[in-house]
Amino acid sequence: MIANHSQSTSNEQLQTALHAYPKLLSVARRITGCMTLAEDVVQEVLLQLVSKPLGENIAAPTSYVMRMVRNLATDYMRRQQYERGLFVEEEIGGNTSAYGSPEEHLHEAEAYKAFRCTVEAMPARTRKFYEEHYFDDIPQNIIAKEAGVSCALVCGLLREAHSRCLAAISLEADHSCAATSNHRRHRSARVQEMRT
Repeated sequence: MIANHSQSTSNEQLQTALHAYPKLLSVARRITGCMTLAEDVVQEVLLQLVSKPLGENIAAPTSYVMRMVRNLATDYMRRQQYERGLFVEEEIGGNTSAYGSPEEHLHEAEAYKAFRCTVEAMPARTRKFYEEHYFDDIPQNIIAKEAGVSCALVCGLLREAHSRCLAAISLEADHSCAATSNHRRHRSARVQEMRT
């Protein structure tokens, strides 16, 4: 008789949890940030309810199950964060250094050179505004006040200058990518010729 009573209590608790399933899933997803992980957390809690039903002294089983989901999701996220700190992901190839490949370094140097040339080609006032705002973190309204011009003018000049810099960097990156793919294409063609 005791086993039968315990079985009915377990079924009631499971039914209550299943009725609150969307809410439990929502709480778990909010904590984990991932629907798949949220489903795993809620599934684990439901399995715990099946294997070990809650005590009869719990007045609000739905709230208790909600707390179980929150705790399990929080524990999972803490464990995941801890594990990420333990293991360093190795890039494919395994022989790249922390400073990147020579090709990456060359692309970055060329992009910086394009950026620097664009900044140097700006009119003196625009360059002064750009350097003060982006390098010295001076707000636009202070730059405008010191120069005796409107904030709208400063904003427009900065936007135009920044767009030019981004375009120069993007153009350089496109040239670098094209050069790299051409180099790889020629290298693979030479390898094919050697094989034949």
